[in-house]
Amino acid sequence: MTLDRSTTLPPEWAETLLEASLSADDRESVTGDLLEEYRQSIVPAMGGRADRWYIRQVSWYVLRAVMPWALLIAAICVVRLVFDALMPVTYTRGVIHPRSAMMSRALLATFVIGAGRHARRSQRFGSGVLITFATAVIGGIASLGGTLVFLSIWHDPDTLRAIDGSGGLGEAIWGMPILLILIGTLAGTVGALVGRACVEVYSRANTKSA
Repeated sequence: MTLDRSTTLPPEWAETLLEASLSADDRESVTGDLLEEYRQSIVPAMGGRADRWYIRQVSWYVLRAVMPWALLIAAICVVRLVFDALMPVTYTRGVIHPRSAMMSRALLATFVIGAGRHARRSQRFGSGVLITFATAVIGGIASLGGTLVFLSIWHDPDTLRAIDGSGGLGEAIWGMPILLILIGTLAGTVGALVGRACVEVYSRANTKSA
């Protein structure tokens, strides 16, 4: 019998995102339980609103997977803003200042480690990249929130001049969130490759020892 996806199955993209957010050990049980509840309880009770319920459940799993890394990304960006605003230094165009280099390395390390860890846990390269992309998006939003909170407290002329000298409000408000997506996707791809390679090495080692 052919299933009518519009009434018996949730959106495919949501299923894909859910699977990407889970470890290999939890994937089958969580997706199976959620699908069973969706088909047997939620669709009969909620009808056309069932998909929204499913998407909300998926969102919680995704947030749980990315939130620690996203908050760390946001903290790195906001701490850099605080230092630039309250302890300004002279930036020279075309010259990478040590403060900028430290932030870049911290961001790259966070994305690579986060992607590698998730690719290893999920045993899927694509999951590592997808979750890192989500981390970058949510980290960018959290960074924007932190920036706005900072500006609501410190917005005197001296502070604004210091921020302008380090890249300006435009970079802090919208430039950095966009940059995080680019950096996160590239660094996450590298981290996911490493994580997936570790899974292969471990699997082959166990096969030989057996």
